[in-house]
Amino acid sequence: MNSLKSKILACTVTSLLCLYLNMPGAWAETQTLTKDSKLHPQGWSVGDEIEFKKNTAVSLNDNGEVIAGTLANNTLLCPRGRERVINDYYFISAYTERGPFFSIRYRHFWGREYNIAIPGYGHLLYKKGTRVTFSEQGEVLKGMIASKATVRLRDDKYGFIVFKENSVLEFYPSGNILSGVLAADTYLRPVGWASLPASDDMTNNSVGFIRFSKDKQVMFNEQGELVSGTLKESAILWAGDGNAVEYPANTNVRFNNQGHVEQ
Repeated sequence: MNSLKSKILACTVTSLLCLYLNMPGAWAETQTLTKDSKLHPQGWSVGDEIEFKKNTAVSLNDNGEVIAGTLANNTLLCPRGRERVINDYYFISAYTERGPFFSIRYRHFWGREYNIAIPGYGHLLYKKGTRVTFSEQGEVLKGMIASKATVRLRDDKYGFIVFKENSVLEFYPSGNILSGVLAADTYLRPVGWASLPASDDMTNNSVGFIRFSKDKQVMFNEQGELVSGTLKESAILWAGDGNAVEYPANTNVRFNNQGHVEQ
């Protein structure tokens, strides 16, 4: 009997290993770049390349495509939740050179700088010198954004969040927001919002919305409910023991699946 169990276990392990090895991008290799290098991310269907920074490590799948790497330049890339991104404009600088003619009527300016607006088309501007991770579909799952990003929290409900520049923004593989740093104080619903302790002042009923602080990280579950964040104002919440407790402003709170604050 023990011998039979051992054989079954061995066959199961072998089958799982074979399945894993044949999954696209499952087997990763790490290489250190000796120079700035233009490489293809995984999941791309068009032959464009991205420049990755020298003396940094890139993770490659079994086809030699980049799973994760450090950007050599600020780069517009599609995040996994690209359909939720507001099509903002991004600005880059351009410089004039000395022209071939001199004018007696107009003063010539040396090194004049111009700002050029580029439409985002669902892309976000990711910061040079920081690491980005690509999904198997070729979209960014995690990376540091160089400009503010406005993203819809849920497809089926109204509501947008502005995330801070020079902060890490992360998406679930489904495209839902996983975490980011708020650019402004924002009212959000936490896990268990429908059963928050009742307010004595019904004229100021927040229907489950709590204000969370800017410049602080927030995390969400797949349903778009807040899992953790920093309170902007004091709030009465369920503690882990089931009692209603008033938590002061600037407290970092984390909610469990029942909507209780974890200690």
